[in-house]
Amino acid sequence: MALEGAEDCLLSSSGMCSATTMLLALVPQGGHIVTTTDCYRRTRQFIQTVLPKMNISCTVIDPSDIKGLQRALEQNKVSLFFSESPTNPYLRCVDIRKITELCAATGTIVCIDSTFATPVNSLALGLGADLVIHSATKYLAGHNDVLAGAICGRADLVEAVSGSALAVISAGLHSLWEKAVGKR
Repeated sequence: MALEGAEDCLLSSSGMCSATTMLLALVPQGGHIVTTTDCYRRTRQFIQTVLPKMNISCTVIDPSDIKGLQRALEQNKVSLFFSESPTNPYLRCVDIRKITELCAATGTIVCIDSTFATPVNSLALGLGADLVIHSATKYLAGHNDVLAGAICGRADLVEAVSGSALAVISAGLHSLWEKAVGKR
């Protein structure tokens, strides 16, 4: 069994790498994300400024705004809900069970960043989340001597993220190879 009691887990070079790779792999062009206002600033900036360039839109709601989530699910074809719990920097907890119940009805993937909680204090998968991510650099490592991230959850989703990450790495290596030795 993997971290969080998950079916599968993928380690990455950082928590931000885990978040961005997961979003790029699981939200298709034309997709829609719902996220919360209390979110790690760089993750929210990525969602609000980089993803729209890829024709991916978002709705940002207060972490406690269940009606706002319901509206977003009704008004958009939401691919993914993303929030931290507890949130950064205000340490607000979202109602993971209620969120997953609402999202399941529309086929929306739920990903919870549980960096601040760690598996010691919260098991979001057990509350219905499809994926959990961690910045292992923070509390999992605890000593500021590790730089890592983790994506844990349903095996099919972790595999989709892993395959996407390998495709990006492979394309990048191919591009570097072509620059180094020229096209043949």
